Amino acid sequence: MRFSDLLEQDQLRRALTEDLSSGAFSHAYLITGPSGSGKRTWGRVLACALLCRERRGAEPCGNCISCRSFSAGRCPALFSLEPENRKIKTEQIREIRGQFYFEGMNRVCLICRAEQMTAEAASSLLKILEDPPPGLYFILLAEQAQQLHSTIVSRCRRYSMQPLTAGAIESILQQQGVSQPGTTSLAVRMSKGLPGLALAIAQDPSYEIRLREAGDLSASLAAGKLKPREIIGQAAALSEREDLFSLLENVYLYYRDWLIWQLCRSESLLINPAQHNHSFKNISPRLLETVLEIIHETLKELMLTNVNRRLAVERMLIEIQRRYLYAQSDRCAFPAGR
Repeated sequence: MRFSDLLEQDQLRRALTEDLSSGAFSHAYLITGPSGSGKRTWGRVLACALLCRERRGAEPCGNCISCRSFSAGRCPALFSLEPENRKIKTEQIREIRGQFYFEGMNRVCLICRAEQMTAEAASSLLKILEDPPPGLYFILLAEQAQQLHSTIVSRCRRYSMQPLTAGAIESILQQQGVSQPGTTSLAVRMSKGLPGLALAIAQDPSYEIRLREAGDLSASLAAGKLKPREIIGQAAALSEREDLFSLLENVYLYYRDWLIWQLCRSESLLINPAQHNHSFKNISPRLLETVLEIIHETLKELMLTNVNRRLAVERMLIEIQRRYLYAQSDRCAFPAGR
């Protein structure tokens, strides 16, 4: 694969091609972006270009022994490092020295989900970044730079992935054999500009079922009639789901769509107009904003901390229900027209 095969990301493309064409590339790159944004693909193309022995300009030639072994997945000059049990450990960083450090020619270490490095692993990596040997390049991929040790970030040339346009997402889906208009339309709308997410949605036959489940949960919360025992039971069931994060993201989108509808009355601005939920018709924009904040904080907590999933979901449901009850009591105390 070449840079010319990749869509959009003009700022990233321009910066990387200028670095490679001029020979002024950094010993360490950091590419950040959400899961599914395509940063791994860009990182791999950059790695291939750095390792290409016949490169002219920025693009890898595709024909040299390095490019052929890279395409075949057995390039000895590429060291890919992935988290083990959600952690990148010191021992994994040490492998760079043991297997890779003293090799000749260019070498590339591609570190995926770099934000999952332990403090000890980050310290070990920093020692290498402070005094890298000639020809050893690092490509770090992470969701957010803030999740990495600040000194590591300062040692890297940093770039951020941007959401793709709907047209680019459609092109990628077509390239991957997704041809049904309904599937493509849903995947594009729900993808948030992330090609990996769009493809996962298009290839998941149960996605629409889970979307309806998110709608049902949104409606039950909007009704404001859940009893404490029901909340605890629902929190327990939700916390056991492997797709909890995705489910809550979809619940967030339901509330987001209704807030946009109340403010603008424009269906074109809705992410999922087909699932527009009329259970929210009596909810004020202010309350919708509050609920969105509660869900957002829960998602952030689940993503960035080791919080107890069940307690986090319980707290979210209880807080949302409490806000609804307050809103209902206000409407009863001050009925319309008085």
